[in-house]
Amino acid sequence: MQFLFNDDSNLYSAVGEEEEITLPSNIKQIGSIEDDIKIYVEDYVHTYLYQYARSGGNKEKLAALAGRCIVVEGKQAIIISGAIQAKDTKQQKGAESFTEDTWRYINGQMEVYFKGMSLVGWVHTQPGFGTFLMAKDEIFHKENFKEPWQVLFVIDSLDKLDTFFIHNVERTGLRPAKGYFIYYDKNQEMQEYMLDNSLVRPRLEKQDSNDKIEEGEDKEREKKRPTAEERIDAAKDIRRVLKKRAKEAEEENRSRLTMLAGVSSILCIACLFMGVSLLNNISRVRKLETEIATVQNSYYAMAEQLEEAQTQMVFAAQKAEQEQQERLKKEAEERAERQRQEEERKAVEEAKKKAEEEEKNKILATYVVEAGDSLGYISNKFYGTSDGIKDIMSANSINDRNKIICGQTLMIPVR
Repeated sequence: MQFLFNDDSNLYSAVGEEEEITLPSNIKQIGSIEDDIKIYVEDYVHTYLYQYARSGGNKEKLAALAGRCIVVEGKQAIIISGAIQAKDTKQQKGAESFTEDTWRYINGQMEVYFKGMSLVGWVHTQPGFGTFLMAKDEIFHKENFKEPWQVLFVIDSLDKLDTFFIHNVERTGLRPAKGYFIYYDKNQEMQEYMLDNSLVRPRLEKQDSNDKIEEGEDKEREKKRPTAEERIDAAKDIRRVLKKRAKEAEEENRSRLTMLAGVSSILCIACLFMGVSLLNNISRVRKLETEIATVQNSYYAMAEQLEEAQTQMVFAAQKAEQEQQERLKKEAEERAERQRQEEERKAVEEAKKKAEEEEKNKILATYVVEAGDSLGYISNKFYGTSDGIKDIMSANSINDRNKIICGQTLMIPVR
């Protein structure tokens, strides 16, 4: 159901109905407020949801939110004045989920306690897990709460955290609301629901599904059911108890603050005495500072000397290493030079031997000495001159040119 704002009367009325609804005035702001949508939660609803979240061992729970959506100067406002427990839920993939029985129960409770209102959202309590938005919750909300003004309220009862989630502008997902209002009103509908579904003194539930309650006991229970006036008085008592608890907590905090103030005073006096003692011993402090400065200067001087000695040692080590490297390099060069000279000498000898071999192998012809031959004759015969006698003698190892034997074979070298 959506309600429209009337500028003249400052009243809210449903389209097509005569009912008039006033805007909540006694309010407390929680966080910042959205520009395009405002959320109002009645105090009984807010308190009951936290009691519901903490009941039963702080397990994960679900609930539905009843109320109205109104339009104020073109901007929406959600008035949440009822909360309904989600019963007969079941575990699906490790999380609580609504079932068909849950929806039937919620619709039935709406007809009994919150007739004329609409489902404006739902609640997920997740103790100890903060108020972050789970993916499965976002999917469930998009499938079952499609109106742009329907909200999701996430509660962490252990850390006392809560966050409203609303549709984003594109309607593609949910985003956290900046804040909301808590308003205070009589709220008779929620009072009756709280009395019939008390979490402070819960009814005795059936221990065995096969046990039956006699008809006479049912009638007796109907007779003892409180009247509307008694319910209002009981609701006042509940609120009185809650206020008393809040007052006791405030007094306890005041006592703690008083104790803290006393301890702070004692600490201040102790600090004062310590200050006086320090002033009396200021000369000792200054003398100690001078001694510390002297020791510090000595330390710095020793550190500089040590650093200089280390630098000199490093330079000496580097110089010794450099000299060692140069000596090794020089020795290596000398060994290389001697090896080169030895190789050159061997190469010269080999070349000389090779030349001698080649000289020996350069033979023009051979000649057999006949009777009456001489080396001059043989030289003229092969060379046309007697200048080749020495070559013939050298090629045949002849020491005396006049000593050749008849029948001796002579090698005639090439000139």
